[in-house]
Amino acid sequence: MTTDTPGVMLIDDSTESLTLLTRILSTQGIGVRQARSGAMALAAIQAKAPDLIILDIRMPGMDGFQVCQALKEDPDARAIPVIFISGLGSAEDKSRAFEAGAVDFITKPFQEAEVLARVRLHLTLNQMTRELESRVRQRTRKLEESNTALKVLLDHRQEERDQVADQMLSQINSLVLPFIRQLEDTELSPRQAELVQVIQANLNGIAAPLAGKLHGLAQGLTPREMEVAALIRLGKTNGEIADILNISEPAVSFHRQNLRKKLGLLGRKVSLAAHLNHLE
Repeated sequence: MTTDTPGVMLIDDSTESLTLLTRILSTQGIGVRQARSGAMALAAIQAKAPDLIILDIRMPGMDGFQVCQALKEDPDARAIPVIFISGLGSAEDKSRAFEAGAVDFITKPFQEAEVLARVRLHLTLNQMTRELESRVRQRTRKLEESNTALKVLLDHRQEERDQVADQMLSQINSLVLPFIRQLEDTELSPRQAELVQVIQANLNGIAAPLAGKLHGLAQGLTPREMEVAALIRLGKTNGEIADILNISEPAVSFHRQNLRKKLGLLGRKVSLAAHLNHLE
């Protein structure tokens, strides 16, 4: 029953009470609907929900407590605020009313000003709650839209990175590797041959992450560790690696130990060279 005019559902088997409450509310521009039994009220509420319910306790058939419980078990009606109104004003009755889900309790006989004040309060609170829920839904929808847009952007960026990687691999294969193969077929000094091997190994180290191989490994290694790993894959000894990289053999051993640690090989009888070649 939520329109520009707030609507209240009166549920009471007393004609006198319904007439009085209707007059009090309608003269203040509040829309009123009436139901003389719980079953009638539940059917009317399912057809069109009011903004507020004023509910009597003593009624034939379903009493007010049962009606309120049924409302709170209905996902479409549980949010409607319920005010109990009754001549039963004991602490126990009020406690049962609030346990059933009521937001307020008015004791008969009541004052017109009291009824209006409480009805206006709960209509205002209900309106504020709906507006807040609407804003939350709007913000949630905007966040979902932003997340979707961000995912699309990230996917696009990944496609761009893949294209750049493909271009770099193509250039390595077409502009660099053919000349390295020519060098390998040329008479080279042992030192020159070693340098060609190092170049080949380093190119493999660059190309492998671009192609999706060793990507996780490459992200976790330092540049020097990558150089040492490339030479270990070629089967070079610590002494040979030290000569090629112009570092000490203890430094090579240190880097070799770090490689085993980062690859999870510490304490395992696994060849580091074999493992690196298997990864590549």
